[in-house]
Amino acid sequence: MESNNIERTIIAIYGRQNEGKSATIKKTCETIFRNYPKAKQLLPLEPINYDGDICVLIEISGIKIGFSSIGDPGDYALGRSYDEVWKLAQANCQIIICATRTRGDTTYKVDDIASNHDFDYHTLWISSFFSPKLNYEVLNQLAAENLVEIIKSLIVGRL
Repeated sequence: MESNNIERTIIAIYGRQNEGKSATIKKTCETIFRNYPKAKQLLPLEPINYDGDICVLIEISGIKIGFSSIGDPGDYALGRSYDEVWKLAQANCQIIICATRTRGDTTYKVDDIASNHDFDYHTLWISSFFSPKLNYEVLNQLAAENLVEIIKSLIVGRL
C-alpha cells in the first residue's frame, strides 16, 4: 500500500504512573524490528537503549512510524515529551505511538498536535494493560502484540 493512503494516526497509550505505558511502547518497537527485519531505524542514529525512555523513528517500505515512551507530567512540564511527539509529527510519521496519563497536560498536548492543521492526525486512545496481581511482563507483551496488529491494520487500510 502507498504510504500516502494511510490515515495519519497518533496512538496514545494512556494510564496512571507505573502501569506499563512505556514498557508497552518499547516492546512494540522491539516487536516491529523482530517482525520486520527490513525496518530501517532513522532516529536515533545510535543503537536504541531500551533501559530508559525512547524516541525512535523507523521506516518500513516508505512508511514512517514514530515511538515516544516519554509521557510523565514532569516531562511535559519541561516540554520534553511534547517536543518528541512534535518532532515525530514534523518528520512526517504516518503513525506515532506515544505515552500519556489519563488526563491533564499530557493528553492536551497530544490533542494539540493531532488537531494542528499542518499535521491532521486521528487519535486512537488505548489504555495500558494493567493488573496489580497478574504478570506485568506478559501483559505488556500482549499489549505490544495488540499494537502491532493495529499498526498493520492502519498500514493495509483496514482502519
